[in-house]
This record gives sequence, structure tokens and C-alpha cells, in this order.
Amino acid sequence: MKPININKIQKDIQTRHCAFVVVDCVLNKKQDLDRVFDQTVSQYSDFDRRDIAFVRDMVMRFLRQLGQIDAVLSNVSDRPLDKINPRDVLNVLRLGAVQILLMDVGDHAAVDTSVELLNALGHQKQKGFANALLRTIVRKKDSNISMLTDKVQANSPSWLWRELEKDYGAESAIKIAKAHLGRAPVDITVKKDAEDWAEALDGQLLDNGSIRLDKSGAVTELPGFDQGEWWVQSASAALPVQVLGDVTDKTIVDLCAAPGGKTMQLAAAGAKVTAVDISKNRLKRLEENLERCNLSAKVVKGDGKTWQPEHPVDIVLVDAPCSATGTIRHQPDVLHLKTEKDMHRLARVQKEILENASHMVKSGGVLMYCTCSLQFEESERVVEAFLSQSSDFSLSSFTSDDVFGWDEMLDKSGMIRILPFHLQETGGMDGFFIARLIRS
Repeated sequence: MKPININKIQKDIQTRHCAFVVVDCVLNKKQDLDRVFDQTVSQYSDFDRRDIAFVRDMVMRFLRQLGQIDAVLSNVSDRPLDKINPRDVLNVLRLGAVQILLMDVGDHAAVDTSVELLNALGHQKQKGFANALLRTIVRKKDSNISMLTDKVQANSPSWLWRELEKDYGAESAIKIAKAHLGRAPVDITVKKDAEDWAEALDGQLLDNGSIRLDKSGAVTELPGFDQGEWWVQSASAALPVQVLGDVTDKTIVDLCAAPGGKTMQLAAAGAKVTAVDISKNRLKRLEENLERCNLSAKVVKGDGKTWQPEHPVDIVLVDAPCSATGTIRHQPDVLHLKTEKDMHRLARVQKEILENASHMVKSGGVLMYCTCSLQFEESERVVEAFLSQSSDFSLSSFTSDDVFGWDEMLDKSGMIRILPFHLQETGGMDGFFIARLIRS
């Protein structure tokens, strides 16, 4: 990528350049979206909130719907996409197509800024090709938008699509893929007075007590954030603690705890919590969250595969590291960073952590296992393998009351399996899996 002086290009080209840098870092350098986005945006001193929101929207749509965009480009290009050189040109074309087909950007503006971005990047020889291709997309806009609808499964990497079809069937796999196209809502968990806070924040109170915010913007500037009255946590991620019931004075280990949403739930509910995580940096963030919310827990740096408490505890909550495919609406870089090898590796880690966690639980205690993975290999099959080798544990089925009447989230064996299209009428849900195991 040719280095350019961003201060010497116009603002509308700067926003496209910023998006270009971010997607290049995700796709080609395999960098985490949130980290690279913040680092990149900070370099554009003239950006206001609207500029940053515009860039984020463009990047999120690009990463969520790249397969569909490539299908359109392949249909109108006179050369295969893998023959478009240099590779920078392809990402500029993709960003142009995103603006034309998926955003409220004028067609001429989308084409012209793409051509000018190529010029700024030093690819003057490709300007004519890009101009012609993007104008073809504009000219055939209606048919290209129809093609997007037909190619929704193309956004998922082939390995993930195979897993979704195998685990859920073709019809549900398509519904999952369509749900991934939407912008994820922001949910929060409050320490108390959920109804009052829903009104104060102009949000929607969900049946489980989570508040779904209707307005976009910086959550850190909303009432109650600085005072530690609430924290951002998806409604799905809040469920594992909620289904534990009354945890007052219970001794609980929150394994793989950072950044601490569940630890804070447990502490706010009166539990005696030990939060364990292997990452020093993530634990620092957990401690900052606890301090902001004026909550206390014992924080320990430890490996979930080997760490043990001094004494058995009432409850162990394992939110295992996973491929995070249930969070694609929030984190579309998952589609481009995770691989089938990652899934297999993580499944082995999950089994080790669950086995180690089982030795922490006292007789009659609860072992709660959860992941934000959609694949059975990291969820249902981990629990099945554990139970087949652990005669002193049994599955405790969840009921309709446990899931606040959200019966579509209960599978036939009594475990919780949340899919992105559940509660679609209120904005959908993060994909999640929860199993409750009882020690005899």
C-alpha cells in the first residue's frame, strides 16, 4: 500500500481511505477489527462523529456482506477478481459497490470517490477500469440488488456454511445468514431498577430484564454510565447468570471471566465471586469495569485448563473461549479471521477447561457451560463428550420459565440454543449456547 499524506486529500476521500485501511488490515493482515478501527480513525484529526459513523457503517457492511459484493463484482467484471492487480484495487472496488448497493450514498459520489481514492493510492492506470465497472453496477443496480438477495450464503466461509447446514439444516442456515446482515442492537444490564432505566435511556425492556437501546451513539455518554449503574452486555450473554436463580452468598468461580459482564452480574446479585482469566490485559479491563460499577470480586490470573480454587465452590460458570460466530453481527471480522482449524483447536481447549472446571464443583453444585459459538462442535458436542466420561454429573434441563418464555431457545435435550434470528421482531439475538450440569 502506497503511503499517502491524508491531510492533503479531501474529507470525502479521507473517509473512504480510512475504511480502505481498516478492511485491508482485517483481510490481509488478519488484525482484530475493534483494535485496528480505533487506531486507524485516530489518525484522521478532522473527523467528527458523523465521519466516524460513516466509516464504521461502510466497514461493517463490507465485512458482513463481502461474499455478496464479490458475487456482483464477478458478474460485471471482464476479468476474474483474483486477476485484478494490484490487490488494493479490488478493495477499492468493493468499497464502491458497498456504497452503491448497501448505503445511502449517491451513485455518482460513490463512483467518483472510489476513482479518486485509486488516484490517491497511486493506481492511476486502474482509474478507467474502476470507473467503467462501478458505472456498470449503477446502470444494473436493480438486478445487482436482486443478486445480493440470492447470494446471502456467500458471506459465510465455506467451512462455516458446511457446519451450519450440518447442524441446523439448509433452511435454518439461510435464516442465520440473513440475520447476520442486520445491524446488531446494543443491550445493557443494569444493577437494579430496570424499568426506570429503560425509561431514562429510552430503551426497550426485554423479558429477561436486559435493556435494548433504540438510539445509536456513544454509550459512554449516556446517563448512568459514569455512575456505574449499568454495563453493555448482550441479552444472550446475560442469560447464563440469570438462569442460575438466587445466588446470594453463593461461592462462584467465573472461569474465562474477562471482560467481566457475568462477574458484575454475579457480584451485583450478592454472590461471592472469583473471576479467573488467563489474560493480564483483559483482567485489567475487568477490574476497571468492576471499579466503575462499584462492585467487588476476587480477580485471579489463571489458566482455565489448570487453575483450581482452594476449596470446592457452589457454582462454576465457564464462558469458554470460542470462534465467536454467534457475534458476527457485532464482529463481522470473525467471518474473515476464524478458520476451521481454529474451531477444532478451540473445541479441544473447551473440553480441557470443562474437565478442569468440573473438579471445582462441590457435591450438589452447578457447572454452567456456555459459548457464543453457533457450531455444535464447540457447544453441544463438548457437553455430550464430557457427560459420557463424567458419571458424577448430569444434565439439568431448562424450562420455559428459565428462559422467560422464549421457548424457541430451548432444544430437545433441555439445553439453551439461541440463534441470531430469534426474537427477530425486537432486533434478533447473539448466537449463544448454555448447558447446566449438576454434580451428584
